[in-house]
Amino acid sequence: MFTTKQDNRLTAAENVAAALQQDASPYTQDKALQQISQELTVLLQALQPLRQQGVRTASQGITKTKSQRRQQLATSAAEVAGDLYSYATDQQNRSLQTSADYNYSSLVKLRATALTDLTQHIYDEAQTHKTALLDYGLTPARLQELKDALTAFSSTKNDPRQQVTEGKAARIAIKGQFSQLATLLEDRLDRSLRKYARSAPAFYHRLTAARLVIDRPGSQRGSGEGETPKP
Repeated sequence: MFTTKQDNRLTAAENVAAALQQDASPYTQDKALQQISQELTVLLQALQPLRQQGVRTASQGITKTKSQRRQQLATSAAEVAGDLYSYATDQQNRSLQTSADYNYSSLVKLRATALTDLTQHIYDEAQTHKTALLDYGLTPARLQELKDALTAFSSTKNDPRQQVTEGKAARIAIKGQFSQLATLLEDRLDRSLRKYARSAPAFYHRLTAARLVIDRPGSQRGSGEGETPKP
């Protein structure tokens, strides 16, 4: 997936490739320009399929799902902890009271690993005393709800980090390909085109016009409308 700037640069590269293919007669004896044309085609074949993924924008889908599951887990755990605390108070069980002395606010702020560990402990304690806790309204259905919420949250707690890691690796690979594209067009092509300004002006102007990068909406614009190649 590209940034808008990368998408604009790819469009310019496609324009250059089309201009080269439109009329190859000016460079039939120019080995350097022929190689540039071939390498450009290979690079475009690698980059063009990635365009189908669209322009990269901030995606918060997985993060939002994790946040929702965190809230659900904290809600269910706090409710079970409340019943467990009431039971522990009646039993004058200070240790159990301490284990259950958590509310929604304290739970939802915990880091993912701490939240799952603490919730698992609350669930285990509730399971141990589940018969007695029936009198406090802690039904098997509510215990199952807590277990399901814990399972759901645990399955997604690492997803955002994994998404960031995979996305970073993909962006590094794409950046490398665009670096090759820049070298091909800005260094090698521009230098090879110089001689055509006099010998084949129509060809030269067609290529230099194709080289322009138009800043379409969403890209960061510089002082001019595009990047003008130097002859």
